[in-house]
Amino acid sequence: VEHALRDGGTVIIPAFRICRTQELLYEFEDILYRQRRRPGKFAGQWAQLRIFLDSPLALRFTELYRELQPFWDAEAKARVRAGRKPLSYEQLVAIDSHALHEANVRRLARSREPAIVIAASGMCAGGRVVNYLKAMLGDARHDVVFVGYQARGTPGHAIQTYGPRGGYVELDGERVDIRAGIHTLAGYSAHADRDNLTRFVTRMRHLPAEVRLVHGEDSVREALARHLLAVTGGKIRVVP
Repeated sequence: VEHALRDGGTVIIPAFRICRTQELLYEFEDILYRQRRRPGKFAGQWAQLRIFLDSPLALRFTELYRELQPFWDAEAKARVRAGRKPLSYEQLVAIDSHALHEANVRRLARSREPAIVIAASGMCAGGRVVNYLKAMLGDARHDVVFVGYQARGTPGHAIQTYGPRGGYVELDGERVDIRAGIHTLAGYSAHADRDNLTRFVTRMRHLPAEVRLVHGEDSVREALARHLLAVTGGKIRVVP
């Protein structure tokens, strides 16, 4: 983010509409709050930094999260009691209509206004994030931050793999050279890991006769299948 603040660029975050987007908004509110409490090197820019949520469906789900505030955890409720708004703060800007979306893409691509954009789809296979990528991937002022898994064959995987090498990606049938910074931030996966999946199966009252693995790359599914067979003593059939 400080690279964008220094160079007047945009941080593009391709994100899935449910859960991960709201988690990011929550985290950014805390970052902005801490910057106000203890201003750092780019204090002035942080105070002006806008975070654009450009996804109509994500906006709707964020509204639902706000409506469910009585069910938030203790930490989130403590922020509210302190007068904070974790999912509706001043620097958060909602982009709803397609006309506003197109105008925002043009403005951020041409101006030197630092900004953060959160837009779907998470693997860059469609959605509004594609327009931001086409407009900004070729400019070193900008950055792309991946916070989710990028499956092979998706534009997100191509950007993640070839971007750091100065490669290119095809978006909407166009070749787009990658000069923007490409980053991957771990820890935001919405999926259970191997140990969680293993506990889910082994803690059932009765072991299932069969488990079908339908998500993930072939090598990962095969490794999980071998692991499940080992921990259950071969008592279940696993189809990778």
